[in-house]
Amino acid sequence: MSVKISLHITGIVQGVGFRPHVFRLAHELGLGGSIRNDAEGVFIRLMGAQHKVDDFIEKLRSAPPPLARIDGFTLIADDGSDLDETRFVIEESQAGGEAQVVVSPDKSMCPDCLADIRNPSDRHYRYPFTNCTNCGPRYTLIKALPYDRKHTSMAHFAMCAQCEAEYKNPLDRRYHAQPVSCPNCGPKLSLTGPDGSLISSDAEFCLDECARLLKQGAIFAIKGLGGFHLVCDATHEEAVSSLRTRKVRPAKPLAVMVKDIAMARSFADGAQEEWQLLSSRERPIVIMKKAAEQHRAVPKDTQHRELAASVAPGIDRIGLFLPYTPLHALLLDSVDRPLVATSANRSGEPIIIAAVDIHQKLAGVVDFILDHDRPIVSGCDDSVVQWCAGQLQVIRLARGYAPLAMLSPKPSKSHLMAVGPQQKNTLGFGLGHNLFLSPHIGDLFSIEAEDYFIRTLESFKRLYQVEPGCVVADHHPDYAPSRFARRYAQSGDRAIELLTVQHHFAHILSVMAANSRSEPVLGFSFDGTGLGDDMSLWGGEVLLCSATHFERLGGLMPFALPGGDKASSEPWRVLLSLLAGHLSASQLQGLPCFAHLSQPMLNNHLKVIGRPGTLQSSSMGRLFDAAAALLGICQRVEFEGQAGMLLEAFAARATGPIPTLVLEDKQGQWDGAALLVSMLEQMDTLDTSPECLANAFINAIADAIAEKARHYPNLPVALSGGVFQSRTLANATAQRLSQQGLKLLPWGQVPVNDGGIALGQLWYAVHSFGQ
Repeated sequence: MSVKISLHITGIVQGVGFRPHVFRLAHELGLGGSIRNDAEGVFIRLMGAQHKVDDFIEKLRSAPPPLARIDGFTLIADDGSDLDETRFVIEESQAGGEAQVVVSPDKSMCPDCLADIRNPSDRHYRYPFTNCTNCGPRYTLIKALPYDRKHTSMAHFAMCAQCEAEYKNPLDRRYHAQPVSCPNCGPKLSLTGPDGSLISSDAEFCLDECARLLKQGAIFAIKGLGGFHLVCDATHEEAVSSLRTRKVRPAKPLAVMVKDIAMARSFADGAQEEWQLLSSRERPIVIMKKAAEQHRAVPKDTQHRELAASVAPGIDRIGLFLPYTPLHALLLDSVDRPLVATSANRSGEPIIIAAVDIHQKLAGVVDFILDHDRPIVSGCDDSVVQWCAGQLQVIRLARGYAPLAMLSPKPSKSHLMAVGPQQKNTLGFGLGHNLFLSPHIGDLFSIEAEDYFIRTLESFKRLYQVEPGCVVADHHPDYAPSRFARRYAQSGDRAIELLTVQHHFAHILSVMAANSRSEPVLGFSFDGTGLGDDMSLWGGEVLLCSATHFERLGGLMPFALPGGDKASSEPWRVLLSLLAGHLSASQLQGLPCFAHLSQPMLNNHLKVIGRPGTLQSSSMGRLFDAAAALLGICQRVEFEGQAGMLLEAFAARATGPIPTLVLEDKQGQWDGAALLVSMLEQMDTLDTSPECLANAFINAIADAIAEKARHYPNLPVALSGGVFQSRTLANATAQRLSQQGLKLLPWGQVPVNDGGIALGQLWYAVHSFGQ
């Protein structure tokens, strides 16, 4: 006897080969019925013997398509009056309904497509836009749901007969791959000058000429999946230095794209987990340790070249990633050497997605542009990750991982929108049980960045038909997103509630959300800055957190920030503030780190430090900066986090015994000044190397965290904030907590820095709004 049922499935179920997978499974089991996409997911109707239906459900749940993720799986009664037990069909998609589909992130090219572009007998040979159901662009080209070609930037490319036949064949791996195309019908390359003047639109010439010019030292803007890269030969010191000069990026590390794992191993040392991350479907930039010269592996049959010294100066880490599009793979095959591939933008602005902006903004930076005519709907930068504390740590959430979708056990009472922080901004949206985190938007200090923020917000509202009943923002009233949230809540006819969440509380909430936890946790929130409830700048906080409240248990003892914002770029200012209460003016004058200050200048700074009303901070990030200044590592910060990176690189070079330093706890507050004075005494009396002292400083922070956590043995520990991007600190802290039998909550795919703030804001709203 036949049974008739319907299944409603939500999650990442569109654009990932879900329908052909179901079609093949139904045929294999001899079931009739249908499947279709709609804005809510996929809807399957089945008719057949009970044991076959049961087998179908078990196989689909346990082994969905590789790129799919099932969030909801609901059985619905079906009278089956129009079903045919002998025939299973794929129906046209339907629009309408509240969107519950999770838009898939862009995926790197699959091995099958890579084989196609390298096969001279295949019609996709050397075609830079080859893709199939298992790979290729998604988020960056979709305009609306459901995910069909007419709703993407491929809509105006009419398929040729061969592509259409593959597209319509459920047994073909290109079935309903929306960007499917070939050299006869798809996007085309073009090679132009920096002003857009056409050099060639012949695909073969464009590829070959680009490779030839790169090897000669040219700087290119190359259009990828989510935007343009600035590209040059990473072994060509003159080219890399020229790129830095033209882009006014003097010191910040540059990411390097390598041909394959073999080439990567010649530049980096890594654990097995790091190599797995590098070759994962997401193809992120992976921060790894530079290979030691004596251990450097040289690929066979490849002319070995050293990376230019200016790729990542002064630090022991390198950011590597593998080609993730056919275009990148073809170029790397041709040049057979590593390429710098950094985001094409002006400092503080979002990644550029259209050639016209390269002409207008970066014409003086690039020598040539390799463009194509497939429009990018939504920009998306490259993801940046590292492996530390025994787990994945996301530094920049973007291509491959984002949009990030999570399930919340507790549904939101209304649509929620979280506008995130001022720096490393991402946006968050809550719809029912679904929480979404946008790709990295960036620092909102320019009109262009704020425009990108608005475009991303409108894109998500359009995709998911979001009508927020609640907007969540940071406590800081002058952050651009906070100002936007106030305006948004007051606009229109509908009542929209505005919630604000303290910055460091939101950091810990993001870790709680990643672990679907609402019960109390012990949080350590360490970063550069964030407005505290007492209107000072927090950043070294110990917090007892639930999903709706927090208690500040302690943290770093506040200190003055002479010069305000200047203190973040001139670490000696913070150091002077911390040492002022412990050393006389003459003693301070004698320190090498203050040699640039005349006696009158020093006295003026000391007066500012002691003046009532001077801005106060408890920032752990600034304490790291001060330690770097004390050790003579960094006197001026060229990019955010530089002092911490240099300090960590210094610590990694430590040889010999590491002294013991202590971050003293004085009535719940850590005395950062006393720690620096101890370092100074070690330098003066024991002649301890700066490298060993840098290592001891980081160990002291880890020891202090573990000691504080020891007093709360029943609470899991959450670490969040940009300071924990220090692998040395994160590893040391995790080790100590483990030795004490304490549980460390994993970060999952949620950024540890401010990129996770919007998710923390959402988690607060889910548990607070409408309660």
